[in-house]
Amino acid sequence: MSADWFERLKTHPLLLPPQVLATNGSGHFLPLLGERRATERFPAEELARLQAGALADLARHCAAQSPHFARRLAAAGLTPEALAAPGGLAKLPPLTRRELVGAGEDLFCRSYPRTHGQASTTSTSGSTGEPVTVKRTEQCGLQWLAYTLREHLWHDRDFSGRLAAVRANITEAVDKPDWGPPCSMVFRTGTWAARPAFWSVEELCRWLGEFDPAYLLMLPSSLAAIVAEMERTGQRLPQLRSVRTLSETVPARLREDVRRVLGVGIEDIYTSQEFGVMATQCPEHGSYHVSETILMEVVNDAGHPCGAGEIGRILVTDLVNYATPLIRYEIGDYAEAGAPCACGRGLPTIRRFLGRERNLVLLPDGTKHWPVVGFHRWEAVHAIRQFQFIQLDRRTILAKMSAPTRPTPEQEAQLTAIIQEELKHPFDIQYEWSEEPLPRGPGGKFEEFLCRASVESDREK
Repeated sequence: MSADWFERLKTHPLLLPPQVLATNGSGHFLPLLGERRATERFPAEELARLQAGALADLARHCAAQSPHFARRLAAAGLTPEALAAPGGLAKLPPLTRRELVGAGEDLFCRSYPRTHGQASTTSTSGSTGEPVTVKRTEQCGLQWLAYTLREHLWHDRDFSGRLAAVRANITEAVDKPDWGPPCSMVFRTGTWAARPAFWSVEELCRWLGEFDPAYLLMLPSSLAAIVAEMERTGQRLPQLRSVRTLSETVPARLREDVRRVLGVGIEDIYTSQEFGVMATQCPEHGSYHVSETILMEVVNDAGHPCGAGEIGRILVTDLVNYATPLIRYEIGDYAEAGAPCACGRGLPTIRRFLGRERNLVLLPDGTKHWPVVGFHRWEAVHAIRQFQFIQLDRRTILAKMSAPTRPTPEQEAQLTAIIQEELKHPFDIQYEWSEEPLPRGPGGKFEEFLCRASVESDREK
């Protein structure tokens, strides 16, 4: 534990009095937070050694308590100790969402250590069409509190400021006197207010102008629409210090737009219902640092580890969930592997998160790549507020466009030429124009590119 860190924390001007800290539950996770402030600076080799020990302990428990995991381990010819040995984890086939769902009650551990507290169930939004339910213990919740507060401290946020959120999971306006856990458990904070994501962009901009927050939290897709409207009207948020995003990938152009229009940066968090906080952005260099209790592998199509700069599928292992064995779970996202960070933290890095396989464009020859559609170039042709591309087959893309007016046939042809050039193929672009915002998917998420073409069933005739 980092004693020096605790001593510095005591001097924070907004820290709650000791008697309040002792009675509001913060005493459960503050020591854990102190440990994380120390382990983040461990050399990578030392951290890997500790994680291997934690993996062996987890595997022994799950092999004894989860029938499904015991079968997985036996089928791979592994013991818990062999799994935790160098190269052992890679010998265990990944756990897919479909397999997780199909395992039923056999997936869960029949018991878990009393020190981990009670377990509760949580379900994903089902945005993949395969919603999953897992059990998480109170220990998992404590990790979430520690990682969330650490992220705030990394970015040196002023807890006395106002925090605004635009969320898809609320149906009405919410106003509260503080930021809520974990921040309000440790610090005196400013007010917090949230508005539903289904409000019109004009309504949200008007509310933000009145609330004038210091910090803003929302999905990247909501943020993109708000920034575009503020750029159009010239609106600014004078008190804004940073924007936080989660749940969706953050395009590079959105970071540029936020910096240009609002004058602040984006600080992103990679989370999920199954795992909580998996990675947070480095305050110095912008890459993502993977949480100590998470093993995150980035593997190529052959299942081999990706080197720095290579893109692959993400496999996640939760080292503290003793209720559900989430070991080498294929979460469905793609990422670019990172290199060691110059900030001095020994935590593994991810350079960027890229979305899911369904977000790749499929070319006629069967190859795939991340779609670039030339959004910035559209401005010289026509004003477009929001877009979503749906690839119907290997020749056709449906472009759903939200715009104040419909473009002329000549402008539409210019847009098509730009899109084809950026996608590196002359797709047949079919348009649907609307003056209304485009609908969100399950769970309130929005994906700008969806591929519904099939490599197997859509072979060239």
